[in-house]
Amino acid sequence: MAQSHLDSAISAGESLKRIETCLSGSDLDENLIYLSQQFLLMALAPLIEKTGIQPSITIKHADGLTVRESIALYDVVACNPPYRKLKSEEVQRYAVQYQEVIEGQPNIYGLFIERSLRLTRPGGHVGLLTPTSYLSGQYFSKLRTSILSRSDVLQIDMLSNRSAMFLDVEQETTVTTLRPHFEMMPELKATNVYVLDDTGNFVDAGACQLPKSGKPWAIPRAAGDAGILFDAEHSPFRLKDYGYIARVGSLVAYRDKRDRFKKKEILEQGRVALPLIWATDITPQGNFVHGREQKIIRSDLYVAVESLNDAGISTVPSVLLQRLTSSDQRRRLIAAPVPKDWLFEHKGFVCENHVIVLEQVYDKGWSPEDLSKLLRTEVIDRVFRSMSGASNVSIFELNELPLPCPSILKRQWETTNNCDQLITDIYQTTRASLQESKITSTKPNAN
Repeated sequence: MAQSHLDSAISAGESLKRIETCLSGSDLDENLIYLSQQFLLMALAPLIEKTGIQPSITIKHADGLTVRESIALYDVVACNPPYRKLKSEEVQRYAVQYQEVIEGQPNIYGLFIERSLRLTRPGGHVGLLTPTSYLSGQYFSKLRTSILSRSDVLQIDMLSNRSAMFLDVEQETTVTTLRPHFEMMPELKATNVYVLDDTGNFVDAGACQLPKSGKPWAIPRAAGDAGILFDAEHSPFRLKDYGYIARVGSLVAYRDKRDRFKKKEILEQGRVALPLIWATDITPQGNFVHGREQKIIRSDLYVAVESLNDAGISTVPSVLLQRLTSSDQRRRLIAAPVPKDWLFEHKGFVCENHVIVLEQVYDKGWSPEDLSKLLRTEVIDRVFRSMSGASNVSIFELNELPLPCPSILKRQWETTNNCDQLITDIYQTTRASLQESKITSTKPNAN
């Protein structure tokens, strides 16, 4: 604002008056308010030096989610909101005002996104620095629908290199640029995506079409991803079509009071000692090694259960996944099959809650070995990476992961020399087939 006024014919005094009138903010922390006021004076120093006048910028000590603004709508709203789960009493406080976007246990930054859109005039701009979890998280579904119903998502900049941007940040972050529009639910436009690389430059990762249904937004994470996502998103096939369901391991180590042992024990009173599986038992190479030695020496490799019918026990063919992976790792989906002979020997097993188990509930011809191999392919990992905005592999995202047609893939799975190319080809074939079906269904019947 200061620079644009310096470049114009407006006097320095008039510029300061306009900025005083047009610029405002709010915060709950009085120390941050003071700092902001000092930073604003630094930014306006050239104008202040010319006039000798120190402007008074209004920054209210108030809750930015509820404070009444003196200006009806802004041309630009810039926001780096706090990131944390809301407490139950806070949910009650905001429930009525933000009922359109609240679901489950919301994160407060989601309410700030909604608030920013409400404060910006149609045709204006909203700039948000937030975690990426809103792009795909289950409890952000209503927020994603609201964003697309009231704005165009012009650009998403993925700040994938967390260590280069912020100190001690555990979440991947993104800058989202929105433009509120004049009509509800217009024709959706493509969103441009850029990714910050290790050199500090933004790389064009292509454009994507965001679904207005509330489903996860698949965002390219590298150049070349956009084409793969365009084909994959048309695939209607999911994990259940391969005969598997996903669930999180049931044992929370610091809460579970059941007896645990380093080796298998013979228990009395009908109890059974079953293997306890930790995330470290799944190797990056796709193997399962129960009790694998790591930096953390595990002394509890078996857990006592009352019977094989207890909740949380897996007794069927399964694939194991590490639940906590991040965008910094070479792969997000680190999977390994449970060996058939090992399962037969132990009859069942229990997973700790940093493990996801994919259980075969219907035999559709996909063994745990084959499904694990599929999930470890580069193309499936790229598709999942594009739609996962959190540091954990969530059940919601796994269930929404578009997979190639299982019957077509199975016919060539054993003989192919290039699994990634085969999957890519099937994605393309499925998309073309669906488009052809739509064209045929819209043609008028000949009389």
